[in-house]
Amino acid sequence: MSDQLYSSLFSLLPQSYVKGDSSCDHIEEAANYIKDLEKNVKELQDKREKLKNSLSEMPNDVGSSTSSIISITNPSINENYVKIKTSVDELEIEINTAVEEEDMFPLSKVLKMLQLDEGLNVVNCAYSKVNQRWMYVIRCQVDDGKLVDSSRLQWRLTNEISSYAA
Repeated sequence: MSDQLYSSLFSLLPQSYVKGDSSCDHIEEAANYIKDLEKNVKELQDKREKLKNSLSEMPNDVGSSTSSIISITNPSINENYVKIKTSVDELEIEINTAVEEEDMFPLSKVLKMLQLDEGLNVVNCAYSKVNQRWMYVIRCQVDDGKLVDSSRLQWRLTNEISSYAA
């Protein structure tokens, strides 16, 4: 009976923990394996708490949407906004901002953020002025397997244009 238990325990251990031939060695390695698993669980719990805390620091209107289109609807005439549409391999960002005639929107900062910080490939960028507002549409290609946090990106872009307009 005890041989069956030892062999069952032995079969559950990863190869990296199987050292020695005696059952005492297997029990000791099983204890080490359990301690390592507990350590990994603790690290993952800490990481989860950090992520929860960082999400709670974001504005309420960001991060609450599960839709593939994230937007602030019906902005007032003086309000700036960012709308992001996502698909499997593409991201379309619309930035609508009220900028005075003599001011220039920091488009280069936005493009730099998208390319360097977010790792996106900017494919196209178009802009036009409509009713004293500048509207920018930036299309980005998303590399295979890359996950883009649209809520966080929208929050960062909104902060960027808000800091400029302030």
